[in-house]
Amino acid sequence: MLKISLISILALVSLGPPNPGWQIPFDSPHRLVRQYLQPTSDYSAGHRGVDYEVEPGEAVFAPADGLMDVSKVIVNRGVIAVTHGAGLVSELEPACSDLPVGSTVLKGQKIGWVCRPSESYRQHCSNEFCLHFSLRFEGRYLSPLALIGGLNPSRLLPYALG
Repeated sequence: MLKISLISILALVSLGPPNPGWQIPFDSPHRLVRQYLQPTSDYSAGHRGVDYEVEPGEAVFAPADGLMDVSKVIVNRGVIAVTHGAGLVSELEPACSDLPVGSTVLKGQKIGWVCRPSESYRQHCSNEFCLHFSLRFEGRYLSPLALIGGLNPSRLLPYALG
């Protein structure tokens, strides 16, 4: 298996054009309503993914080629996880699927739909119904925008003495 470091992934894709092997989990543009927020430690507050405004029942698509790794209700919402190889796993919630775990999926293939979570689920978005899309590399979270495009490069501003 190819061994890739997180630094390599970010260096290759986050500052350049979108990676042609990745897409948002939809077949059309969707409004991004909540950005990824890097936590300061493994257990501190943050937002370990991005949220898109969606409608219940809307189709969701594989963001890249991979294998269905999870397709079940976890605690109070449907979760779909796809393992992409090289240590990458994407996850969508609340999302449901009829595809069996272990199925091969291709980028852009319909893998499920946005499903309603139970009443006890705390929605990520305040005024909209949204789909949470997260990405892990070797168990550590990073923004999916690093692979699909959408991260802005850092901009250094001059510091005025005075």
